[in-house]
Amino acid sequence: MKRLGAILHTVDNLLIVRADKTIKLGDLRQSSVVFTKKMKKIGKVKELFGPVDAPYISIKMFKEITASEIMALRNERVYLQ
Repeated sequence: MKRLGAILHTVDNLLIVRADKTIKLGDLRQSSVVFTKKMKKIGKVKELFGPVDAPYISIKMFKEITASEIMALRNERVYLQ
């Protein structure tokens, strides 16, 4: 697993993640599946934006993620497989 970054915000059905400095931008692909540290699938990479040296990533959440799970994810690290 590769560490993607930490969740900063939720907006509608998107999570906003600050990319970890260890992630290689070549590893990121649109629709890559994103996991929690407990290996639960939470969504897919939608978009990469912001400055090249400190990018942000939007993740479109899967429909089965509940509101309480979303609140618990704040400031958590997420991963790519």
